[in-house]
Amino acid sequence: MKRLLFFICLFFAGIWAQSNLWKDKFIATMNDSNGVSISVEIRQKQFESSTAERGTIELLKEKHYVLDTISETVHVAGDTIQTWNKVTGQLIIDQMVEGDMSIFDLLTGDLRDVIFGQPIVGQNLVAMDYNIPSMGYKGKMTLLKNGQPKTIKIIYGPDQSVSVAVNEYRKGDIKLYYSFKPAAKEIIDLR
Repeated sequence: MKRLLFFICLFFAGIWAQSNLWKDKFIATMNDSNGVSISVEIRQKQFESSTAERGTIELLKEKHYVLDTISETVHVAGDTIQTWNKVTGQLIIDQMVEGDMSIFDLLTGDLRDVIFGQPIVGQNLVAMDYNIPSMGYKGKMTLLKNGQPKTIKIIYGPDQSVSVAVNEYRKGDIKLYYSFKPAAKEIIDLR
């Protein structure tokens, strides 16, 4: 019985170590000291409605990033979120909700409350299911073996999800984050 218990403990320790290896590679890849710029396709499903949009995400550090698409730019600096609607010229300034988690938290490596399942290691890719029990979210992450993300999906309710497919990954080359100065026609400050 002790031998069986020992092997079970070794098995789960191996799974945990393997899962942490890929998580650590992902975090190191997404948290480069020069920042990271990724070209993405974002798909959002909200019940019967689905949208797809291409854009660029620049990650400077945790809670410091920008998402730029054709229709809007979302700039996050610490706990301040600025969303500029390029079509209407409206700029909304708001604050982060403490304890809330989004796809961007996953991209910046804020994985404190994330529980990973056993990784499935293929020839070129690694896939991991994950759960965020505190939020009731779940999802799947696919990485290249060097830690670069390929796809991240977060499911936050029945028929409600956001998927990010990474088309290109670059270290440094952070331009959008620093040059964010929208020509807003209307500013709404919700802070």
